[in-house]
Amino acid sequence: MEDFRVGLVLSGGGAKGAYHVGILKALCELGARVDAIAGASIGALNGAILASAPTLEEGVDRIEELWEILAESSPLSFKMPNYLEFLMVAGLHLNGLNYINGLILSAQAVYGSKLPEWLLQWLKVSEGLSSGLLSDTPLKRLMDRYLDVDALGSGLPLYVSVFRSRGALLDLLSCLIGELGFMDPPDSEFLHIQLLPQHERRDALLASAAIPLLFSPKFVNNTPYTDGGQGGWSKMQGNTPITPLLRAGYKTIIVTHLSDGSLWSRQDFPEATVLEIRPQTLISRHGVTPDLLGFDAKKIPSWIQQGYDDTMHCVGRVMKASAARCELRVSEGAVAKSQQPFGRLDQELDSAMKRLMKTK
Repeated sequence: MEDFRVGLVLSGGGAKGAYHVGILKALCELGARVDAIAGASIGALNGAILASAPTLEEGVDRIEELWEILAESSPLSFKMPNYLEFLMVAGLHLNGLNYINGLILSAQAVYGSKLPEWLLQWLKVSEGLSSGLLSDTPLKRLMDRYLDVDALGSGLPLYVSVFRSRGALLDLLSCLIGELGFMDPPDSEFLHIQLLPQHERRDALLASAAIPLLFSPKFVNNTPYTDGGQGGWSKMQGNTPITPLLRAGYKTIIVTHLSDGSLWSRQDFPEATVLEIRPQTLISRHGVTPDLLGFDAKKIPSWIQQGYDDTMHCVGRVMKASAARCELRVSEGAVAKSQQPFGRLDQELDSAMKRLMKTK
């Protein structure tokens, strides 16, 4: 029976996570089953609500209600002192990054661990950015309202991708280098939520969605983690976390994408039957950053509808064809069963004719 279990991958993409709502509504209508979930960033948060619900239908209702609230009130709020620090350090980067980098290298060679005062000040500003430009308090309130942490412990298995933080600036630099194709960032790691202590589960979910510079890293098992979508950029290893489901033995997996032309390829996973849900029209509305943070009433409903339509297009036909084949097999079985009595009658008649021929 293990091979019939179905895993669901919810990729990351900020406010475009509204697309997941449409996907889940369509999967419910199609009668799909979900036995485990793996999520990255916003996919981890959506996945946690779904995993903690008693049924798939109720989970979808909770997520839909949550996103209706997000469309009316953004969960993002700036922390002004950190915002000013960001502007200061951004100015330093733009105006003298090469010079400062050269001085850092010289200081390391001359002073070793004893750094000059200006470098200590630079590091102090850089470390200040690690506390994040945005407060996650509104998001925590929504999680408290819609996520049952106790029920999550006994709910559907949930895996989330996280990225081991090396500091806000290095994390951001790693993202930029990976996106430009110069060097692939390290792989993301995966946390099985139900195996974590209860007091660390919410932090693990927040860590998966902690975009560098915007949100502070979260500590899980004394390790700082940030947005899981950063890892293994060239293959979308962290942002499309199918790996933990494969390791857990799932052979049929539904994979969702929140980007146009995702680099992730199902051909890399021949051991599984993968059903992909990709945007059939452009999911981008106003560019990467505006879409990432675009929690508003104009975009969210359109993403929900797009997710529903794309799921019906990508998966609906496959599931309907599969259901038709199942019905055909059932019909063939019924016909074969109905013919069994006639088969016995034919055998009895044949046996009687043979006995009759012998008597003659």
